[in-house]
Amino acid sequence: MRKFISSTLFIFLTISSFACPASKEPMLNTMQNEIKRSMPVFKKQNPPVYFMSYMITSGKEYNYASSLGKIANQDITESAILDIDVRVGSEKMDNTRPLKGYSFNWGGQTSTLTLLKSNDKVLKNILWQATEEAVKQAQSNYEKVKSNAASVAKRTDDSDDFSAPLPKKTDFCAELEPFTFNEQEIISLINEYSSLFKGKDFILSSRVYFSVDDKVVYFVDSQDNKMKRPQRLMRLGYELETLNDDGMKLSRNNIYDFNTLSKMPSKQQVIKDIKKSIEELRILQNAPVAEPFHGPVILSGRAAGVFFHEILGHRMEGNRQKDDEFGQTFTGKINQEVISPLISVYDDPTMKTFNDIDLRGHYLYDDEAAPSQKVTLIENGILKNFLMARSPIKNFAQSNGHGRKAAGRRAISRMGVTYVKASKTITPEELKAKLKEEIKRQNKPYGLYIEDISGGFTMIDTSSPQAFKVNPLLVYKVYPDNRPDEIIRGVDIVGTPLASFNKIIAAGNDYQVFNGSCGAESGWVPVSAIAPSLLISELEIEKVHKSSAKLPVLPAPKGDK
Repeated sequence: MRKFISSTLFIFLTISSFACPASKEPMLNTMQNEIKRSMPVFKKQNPPVYFMSYMITSGKEYNYASSLGKIANQDITESAILDIDVRVGSEKMDNTRPLKGYSFNWGGQTSTLTLLKSNDKVLKNILWQATEEAVKQAQSNYEKVKSNAASVAKRTDDSDDFSAPLPKKTDFCAELEPFTFNEQEIISLINEYSSLFKGKDFILSSRVYFSVDDKVVYFVDSQDNKMKRPQRLMRLGYELETLNDDGMKLSRNNIYDFNTLSKMPSKQQVIKDIKKSIEELRILQNAPVAEPFHGPVILSGRAAGVFFHEILGHRMEGNRQKDDEFGQTFTGKINQEVISPLISVYDDPTMKTFNDIDLRGHYLYDDEAAPSQKVTLIENGILKNFLMARSPIKNFAQSNGHGRKAAGRRAISRMGVTYVKASKTITPEELKAKLKEEIKRQNKPYGLYIEDISGGFTMIDTSSPQAFKVNPLLVYKVYPDNRPDEIIRGVDIVGTPLASFNKIIAAGNDYQVFNGSCGAESGWVPVSAIAPSLLISELEIEKVHKSSAKLPVLPAPKGDK
């Protein structure tokens, strides 16, 4: 059970949100008035502007890091970025369409607002100048799109470039209580944690860090949608790394994500986790190297969450389905079985917590002001839907609230909170027993239990094999007899999606959460995944790449006594 840190340690205000009338928000009013002033003029130009939006992302980032008991980084940055999305032409074809045969700039028109806190006249002037530049660039891009469309083969999916107005206009405004905390208490705490790595000669590098991303998004568009959406993400984490004498890098880490300081894990829990990670790294350094393997594997709940996010998630993003450069693994498979019938997959950004764990991918409105929705992607193995932004595809004309972006980019469909759910579950002990049965059935010498995965990548373009690779950090060899499990090192999971997802044969009842950040054309966005432990009858394992670096001649510094 999670323990809450005592409220006497930190000084802070609550994070509870409360409504604020959007019509009384000065920033939104200024932005909206400028769009209303400029759109009648730009609509008459040739080529015409048919849609425009302003987004201002304003906030602070707090970053602290400690190494061997001493503060190593202490940084607070404040920024405000204006994004302007200008669409020239018509919903059928506009300037945002990717050019066939060319790379495409997915960025929008951005400006850094150094004078954000200045008066209304200054903001109006900034918007005016930035809009003039954005419109000229959009009109130039539109001419390139028209020329490209006339000179290349017809697209497989010739859906419109932009969807019709949202079914209901968005008028959303929320506030968070101001964030404040005792900086010295935080520094003292992470120094205490990082001092636990002192005196461990096998650890080459280590750090403990604490970060807060505290920002507000202001959005208005020419279709009268407007929102003020706050977001506060906090993270405590640690990482430690070593190098084996054969050049293999090994690491352990842990991350705790939360939205209020009251949900930071207890000191006792973090110290326990750090000591466990230190011991795991010590064992890893002397563990046998994995051999290439093909056979039964259990992925822990967290590892399964990363696995589904990396391999399935990007293939469920709607805008990719009409891109002829995209592999379209699942594009034509609506109402067909694409994974094991044991599994259903949803994406539900409206979920704020799971088992009292804050979900990093939660949001109420996406970055196009569409309300977030629970989307059933796969039901009992059958493909039902895609994640949609305001870029229509065949048979899916409307956004379902998954248009997402980082500041400075253009929104595309992205994951939020991905929930992998099994129709039948068993206990972890029963799952491991089934693994041993499967090892015997396949006449394999052993199977694998993968406890932790750092991430990976998946190739989704037609110019590349439709394959994936994910990078486990902690892997156990499981024998079919009574021999104890054995940690091994140097493992990568490889394969193709359709083959791998159909090999899921059992699931545990031990659902776990993965919180992280996902990078794509629209930048890095916070995401979450929820999944149970999964038994997969066949996965392929290959050896990892090793560096040519040698162990350091000097021992690692021990820090002050």
